[in-house]
Amino acid sequence: MTVRVMDGSGVGRAVTFGEALIDVYPDHRVVAGAALHVAAHLAALGRETSLITRLGDDSDGALIRSTLEDQGVETSLVETDPELPTGEVTITFEGKVHSFTIHGPVAWDAIAGPDELPAHDIFCYGTLAARDSRSRSALERLLVASRAPIRAFDVNLRPPDVFADVVRMGLSSATVVKVSEDELGDVAALLDFEAAPAAYFAGGHAIRWLCVTKGERGAELHSRTGEMFSIEGPQVEVVDTIGAGDAFIAGLVDGLARGRDEASALEAAGAAAASTLATSGGLPPAPERA
Repeated sequence: MTVRVMDGSGVGRAVTFGEALIDVYPDHRVVAGAALHVAAHLAALGRETSLITRLGDDSDGALIRSTLEDQGVETSLVETDPELPTGEVTITFEGKVHSFTIHGPVAWDAIAGPDELPAHDIFCYGTLAARDSRSRSALERLLVASRAPIRAFDVNLRPPDVFADVVRMGLSSATVVKVSEDELGDVAALLDFEAAPAAYFAGGHAIRWLCVTKGERGAELHSRTGEMFSIEGPQVEVVDTIGAGDAFIAGLVDGLARGRDEASALEAAGAAAASTLATSGGLPPAPERA
């Protein structure tokens, strides 16, 4: 089924696609998910933002929906599954390093996707929510329909849910790609091309910018024209790393969509990540109600 994009300029609006879930820590539970984090951070930056995801018909789903509303994220594209539960990820820590177990099948494995998208200038997506063929098919239809100048693919590989066709689809539709330094080589090995930034701009892709994050050593932003911009790592005391990459991509694409130069957009991304690293959880502070 073809997805229709509503008429309008779409300037200022963002759409994110992917997982919304509950992170289960040893002593507490929090609303999370990469796509949800990105949506919340884009909303905090002043953008009208819609999240496309699927929740269970359960208390966790209700909590996530109310949290999205509190964060200022528009929820009309959030689906409810009558059978599958809301997603959960179990988080464990060794010092400040976390590991996780992603459970499934869950509701966001079965995203149907809307028949109509609001006009938008940013569309953000990743790989995890496309691990199931149902959500993968929905994402493919939406990517075909989206005319957003900023189509941002945060590769964010989560073994064992790593599939070459999902990564290939993501790269083929993106104008902005974000990978970690390790993923730079992982993607190249998966798709059999050179593990170098220049290789991402080859092959007929529409990619205009490739961002390589390096953790404590900062990040690089490579442009199709061959320019490279860099920032140092955040100078903050790290409280929690979860959600920092999601805040980073939100800051980056917001800056690029506003027409800022690459260096300024990258600085904004780094600042957003630093703010998240210095706090617990991946969400920005909820806006105050009038």
